[in-house]
Amino acid sequence: MLKDTFKFQGSLGEIECVVEPNRSENNAVLVMAHGFRGSRDSGGRAAGVAQQAAAHAAVVRFNFTGTQIISRQVEELHAVLAEVRRRQPGCKLFLLGRSLGGAASIITAAQDGAIAGLILWATPNNLRFTFRYVMTEDEYRRLDRGETLHFNDERGECALTPDFLTDFDQYDLPALLQKAQPLPVLVLHCSADEVVLAEQAQRNAAAIGEAAELHIFEGGDHSFTQYSEQAGALLSDWLGKRLKCGAC
Repeated sequence: MLKDTFKFQGSLGEIECVVEPNRSENNAVLVMAHGFRGSRDSGGRAAGVAQQAAAHAAVVRFNFTGTQIISRQVEELHAVLAEVRRRQPGCKLFLLGRSLGGAASIITAAQDGAIAGLILWATPNNLRFTFRYVMTEDEYRRLDRGETLHFNDERGECALTPDFLTDFDQYDLPALLQKAQPLPVLVLHCSADEVVLAEQAQRNAAAIGEAAELHIFEGGDHSFTQYSEQAGALLSDWLGKRLKCGAC
């Protein structure tokens, strides 16, 4: 059973995975993928959610190596899943993706075909729409016509190359969600999300159909600042039910 932090060499560099040990007897692992320019810590909230979910499964958190290109993030997520399977054979694997990490998780789940369940946390349904919404019109137009954007944020300098957008075009997220069925999916969103509009969660749930469980929290922001603990309790319960009933 996974208990300790581990490292391995991915195709883009070393990946360090932090493990919240499983407090149950389930042979199950939840892998968490962070969002755009985020981290495995998410301001400390991710560790709290991991602690809640560890009532039913080991929880693995990691940082993407710095690439913003979603295809490369999917590649790294596949590598993490492979390493988890190597270290804990036969485990039921669940994915939790936050924001852009949710999109990477949708793609990965559809490609993998053996994921036991998927949790989408503030996850977009349309990637170009999402970034056109949060960028200024000038920024989006410059990136879309082939310029590289440079900016600084709390994680330091970032260069967004044009293939950040063009790479999105090969992924139809609703179609991938349908392809992954009958995969059970928990969809969590806040109604006042200022980055990924709540209507995108509703579209994700509609694409999934009967296998979706949708929860939209009244108010709240993209980071679930007010609702992180409540959402963590909900997803922990959902995870426990999936494992208890064998629906995965």
